[in-house]
Amino acid sequence: MQNTPLINYDAFSHGQIVSKIWLCEELETFIPTGCTVSILGGWHNVLGFMMNVRRPNFYARIDNIDLDQNAIAVANKICNAWTIAGEVTNQVGDVENINIKSDVLISCSVEHFNNTTWFDQVPDGTIVCLQTVDVQPEEQPLWYITTPSTDLTDFASKFPLSDTYFAGTKRIQYDSFGYTRLMIIGEK
Repeated sequence: MQNTPLINYDAFSHGQIVSKIWLCEELETFIPTGCTVSILGGWHNVLGFMMNVRRPNFYARIDNIDLDQNAIAVANKICNAWTIAGEVTNQVGDVENINIKSDVLISCSVEHFNNTTWFDQVPDGTIVCLQTVDVQPEEQPLWYITTPSTDLTDFASKFPLSDTYFAGTKRIQYDSFGYTRLMIIGEK
């Protein structure tokens, strides 16, 4: 039997999917056909899959970079049709030590990076789309939040843009728990 990578089904949870649909709806209005995209900390690359399903043949290439080898193995299975076509790559890498040159840079998990060094290395003129949550580490220790943001102003101050195209929030609420997703899109 083949060694099958373990899927973390939280990648398909309601909050994850709603956040990614919101990202696609907003970001698609600001990016050109034929652009290259890098997704940092893309986990199982559900986002890359969704982007390609929503707009086939729109992107020249989508590169997913994540530290977790198992997550990359799952991403390759999820994005199989697009990895065969060469439109999606999923690679193990530390975003703080990779020279990223893409038209568009996305990270839906900036709260998990230890600092903003990776952002400082992004070339000026790059379109960036960043998401985080307003959850604090002591509220949800299993979320492994290392760089928390309290609100949209706090979040935007950590990632200064030369031109902001969009800044907004989306509330994800359940019976006894909820959080706010924060997103900024613009040019570095």
